[in-house]
Amino acid sequence: MNVTRHRVLAQGTALIGIAASFGAASRAARAQGVPAMQIGTITIDPCMQPLYAQELGLFKAAGLDPQITIMNNSAAEVAALAAGSIDVASASVPTVAYAHQHGIPIRFIAAASIYTGPVGNTNLMVAKTSPVKSGADISGKTVAVSALHDMTQFETSAWVDKTGGDSKSVRFVELKYTEMATALEQGRADAAVLIEPYVTSAKATSRILANLSDTMGGPYVVSGWVSSEDYIRKNPEAIRRFVAVMQKSAAWANTHQKESGDILVRYAKIRPEIAAAMNRIHYYEGFVVEPSAFQRQLDMMAKYGALPQISAKDIMATV
Repeated sequence: MNVTRHRVLAQGTALIGIAASFGAASRAARAQGVPAMQIGTITIDPCMQPLYAQELGLFKAAGLDPQITIMNNSAAEVAALAAGSIDVASASVPTVAYAHQHGIPIRFIAAASIYTGPVGNTNLMVAKTSPVKSGADISGKTVAVSALHDMTQFETSAWVDKTGGDSKSVRFVELKYTEMATALEQGRADAAVLIEPYVTSAKATSRILANLSDTMGGPYVVSGWVSSEDYIRKNPEAIRRFVAVMQKSAAWANTHQKESGDILVRYAKIRPEIAAAMNRIHYYEGFVVEPSAFQRQLDMMAKYGALPQISAKDIMATV
């Protein structure tokens, strides 16, 4: 099933609608000095850095007073940023690109997690008994994704086309990650795109067919930290301190997977044995990431008709 303009516009309209529900479109000017910072994040591995930083006391050491709000998804975070309800949040590249397309002034201030290979966090899986071996075998079949016209659908399409199949013939359907292994086992989906920790949980009945993270052709941003243009302009010092804290939390999490896994277990409500076995995300420890790490996803979105071609510089801030 192709991504249609109608579907893209529907997501943009929904995004704007969510933003309106949060209230006024902008936050009043902040007082002098470093203000309290409202941070939105999601309790999944790629977006855990603020929670690590909070537990380690890194915000306090940097002179920041954060209020962390756990949110449901990237679209809700971007909507809250647009409304001024939060100041900084985690987000995926597609969500920010859709926001940009609809005039919502949100920009990346830093990379959060980045894929450099060889072990991917996003995998195409099939039932252990499935005969499917390549994209050619997926043509005309049903593939479950967590959200239509998201990056997982485009990555699947790219892999299908690259391995002898026709992505235009694939029927993509939305399922919750928690339902995918059962759908594969029952034959309601021929393949499914899962991320950790659901990949590890599904291995009892399913097998990995492909590492979809490799379809980008190089390192790319899995998730990043974003803020509104208004907040960035009015609070440059707070932004710089936040990014520095994320660098420190990234370096700690990358070298303390047992300890960071314990925090992930508490917040994400996953079993300790799953956290210990799953492939953990790699957090970006640098201050500036190359535009190409954002551009790869934007190019893939344009290739599969999600959006017109967008430059990474259009969604990146200079901080």
